[in-house]
Order: sequence, then structure tokens, then C-alpha cells
Amino acid sequence: MVTLDLNKLVEDTNLYEKMVELHVGQIVKGVVACNFKEFSFVKVATLSCILPSSEISFDKKPKCLKVGTEIEAVVIKMSEEHGIMLSIKRLKGDPWQTIEEDYKIGQRVSVKVKNIASYGVFVEFGAGLSGLVHRNDLTIQKHVEPKDVVSVGQMIEVQILSIDKERKRISLSLKDCMEDPWEHVEERYHIDQKLSRKIINLLDYGAFFELEAGVEALLHRSELGLTKADKLKNYLSVGDVLEVEIATLDVENRKISLKGNLPTKSDDNTIESDE
Repeated sequence: MVTLDLNKLVEDTNLYEKMVELHVGQIVKGVVACNFKEFSFVKVATLSCILPSSEISFDKKPKCLKVGTEIEAVVIKMSEEHGIMLSIKRLKGDPWQTIEEDYKIGQRVSVKVKNIASYGVFVEFGAGLSGLVHRNDLTIQKHVEPKDVVSVGQMIEVQILSIDKERKRISLSLKDCMEDPWEHVEERYHIDQKLSRKIINLLDYGAFFELEAGVEALLHRSELGLTKADKLKNYLSVGDVLEVEIATLDVENRKISLKGNLPTKSDDNTIESDE
């Protein structure tokens, strides 16, 4: 841990005289002397200048600079009371000012995963730009957590869905860059086809099976001969593997319904091959 006397850092008997050598808008070079929560002290020659964290970059949460880092910054404010204030980000133009010229809706870009939340993934691309891939736009598969799709630091290709210059928000899609599994699905599946598949979601009205990544099918409870009083969860569980048959195939509406029977104690729920 580095301990510094703040009074010694800002105390300078000739501060006013040295300040007149500088002017707002002047570009200076300095070294980061120490960091605090909302600002850093930067030594420019014999002057101790203040670099607010918000002036490091256009990122919402700029990374703190390491002590000893040499920087180039521009003077943005000067006063005897508050000293000299610097900015690094103002050396470059705000990327949001030209966002609509630099990027277009529908354009595909390579981005880096910055953070993963339950509702989506934050990515960064370009200087000072970040965007969100909502969990609904992450993958063609349903019932999948964002952390199971990508990892922090991973480079991915996404498509721009919307740009809100005023609110500085970019919506992106990863799944739109993936091949659509429903394309030519009728060539892989047909009515009365028997399959052995795993239950991936269980609701009151039926069980959902994953036929393949991005293609799900529903086995409605009415196909199982249950009464209204019967609870489906008392007979089936997520992860169960059942033998089912395709009842209907609606490619246009992306719906597949199944028919089948409840497993009996003698049933083997680990059938490995399709018939």
C-alpha cells in the first residue's frame, strides 16, 4: 500500500506563478502519482494536477490508471482554489457523436464480452463504446443462462439491432449471426417420426423437449391421459428422456407438437438412438 500526504501533493508556494505557464486546452504530459475513488493525482513537471475518474475515458466505468503510468492529457479547468484539472478522454472526440455515421443497424461487428448479468451480456467495441446483448438475443436456444453461452473476455460477432444516440445505448444480437435451425427443418423431421428426447422445461400444460439446438417441441398434457386434478410434475421431471412421436409440424409458426405416453416403472428412459 502506498501512503502519501495529500497536503504535500497539492501544496506549492509558487502554484499561481506556475499556473500562468499553462492554459485551458493545453496538452500536457505527466505521471500518475496516486489514485483515489473519484480521481487521481497526476504530476506534471512540479505541479500536482487532478484527473477525475470520469475524464479518463468515455466508458461508463473507466478503468483506474496504475501509479507510475505516463499519460498525455488536456487542461480543462484552472483555479487557485481547485488547482489544475486534466482530461484524457477529451483529447479524442466523443465516439457517440459520430455513432450513427460509424455504425449502421444490421451491421455485424466483432466485440469483446465485458460483463455478464442475468438479463444479458455487456460488450465493448471501439473506443468508449459499449452495448448490450439481451438474453433473448443471445442464442436460438431457450431456457439457457447467459453465463452458459459466453464468457468474460471472449470475442464474439454480433449484429446491431438499434442505436440510441441520446441515451447512449446500443442493442445487439448474437443469435442473428447464427444459422437458423428452423431452416429446412421439414427435411429432418416428419409426422409420426419416433424420437427419444430429453425434457428441458415442464409447465402445467405440458412438457417441452429439445429436438436439437433451437428447435423445441411440446407434449401437451392432454396426450398423456391426465385429469385436471393431476399435476404433471408428479409424473415427469426436467431431464427425463422419453420416446415420443411427432404429431404436427408447423414450420411457418415454428411449432411442433408431440404425442406419447407416461413412462411406466419398467420403461427405460435412456434410449440412445432414434427410430
